[in-house]
Amino acid sequence: MAEQAEGPQSAELVRYWLTRQPQGFSVFRLISSGRIVAFTTRLVLPAPPDFTDTDTDPVVAAAWRYSQETAPVRPGEHIAMTRFSIYPDRYQVPSRVIDLSNSRVQAEAMRARGRAHGFLVYHDHTAWADRLQGVLADSGVRCDVGGREYGLFTIDWRKIPVEKWIRHLIDATEMPPLSGPSGTPRPAFDQAVREALQLWRDPGAFAACALLRTRLVADCDNPAQDLKELLQEAVEALAGDPRGVRAKEALATAFFSGAPTQEAAARRLGLPYGTFRRHMRQGLDLLCASLWERELYGTN
Repeated sequence: MAEQAEGPQSAELVRYWLTRQPQGFSVFRLISSGRIVAFTTRLVLPAPPDFTDTDTDPVVAAAWRYSQETAPVRPGEHIAMTRFSIYPDRYQVPSRVIDLSNSRVQAEAMRARGRAHGFLVYHDHTAWADRLQGVLADSGVRCDVGGREYGLFTIDWRKIPVEKWIRHLIDATEMPPLSGPSGTPRPAFDQAVREALQLWRDPGAFAACALLRTRLVADCDNPAQDLKELLQEAVEALAGDPRGVRAKEALATAFFSGAPTQEAAARRLGLPYGTFRRHMRQGLDLLCASLWERELYGTN
C-alpha cells in the first residue's frame, strides 16, 4: 500500500517504523467488507533523538534539525509526528481517513505530557499550506524520499496550549498568537547578540539590529531601549556565577564603558590582551546561552 502511494523507499521506511513503533499504526477498513483501505503512522520521538532513527528516516532527521534550530526539545519532552497518511484511493487529499487521523492527533495531544513540537508530513505541501493556514505553521522544511519532496507542518505545544488550539478549531476564531516572533536558528541568534553589542554606540544602526526581530523584545513599547536594558542586565547577571565574574567585566568594559578598542578595554582592566580576549569569548558564550533560554522559554 505504501509502495503504491509513495514508492519503494517509503515502503521500506514503513517497515522500519512498524518494527520500531507498531503501536503508532492505525488501520482503516471499509465497514461493508472489512477490507483495509488506508493506514496512518503516528510517531512519538523523545529527546534526545535516536541516531538510528535519524540516520534511517530523512523526514524524522529534518524534524529534529528544525527543532534544534528553533526551539530544542528538552529532556522529558518529545516530538509527535504523523509520519504516514496512506490512502491510495484518495492519497493525501481531504478525506474521512485524514479527518479521523487528525481527530486522533487532537485526542493524543490533549492527553500527552511533555509534548513539544507536533508535525504533519505531506507530499503536496503547496496545497496543504493553504488548507492548514491558521491551524499549523509551514516550517519551510522540505526533504526528499525516493525522489518525492515532502513538507513538514508544525506547531509548538509549549507556546500554544492545546486546549486553546482545540477551541480555535471548534470556534473557527483567529489562531491564538504565539508570545512573539520565533524561528530564529541558534547560530543566527548568537550572531545577532554579537552584532547588537558591536552596534551599541551607534543608535541608528542598533535600532535596525537583527536582535530586535527576536522574541526578546516582541511585546515591548520601546524595543531598542528595552533591548539595551536587557543586554546590560544579562551581562550584569553573569557575575552571579563564579565562572562569569571576569567574563562580565570583560564584556561590560569592551562594550558599555566607552573604551575605543578591545586593547584599550584590556588596559583598563590591567589584563594582557590574550587573557582579556579569553574572558570576553567566555562572556559571549554565557550571554548567548542565557538570552537563548529567554528567547525560547521567556525566562531570565
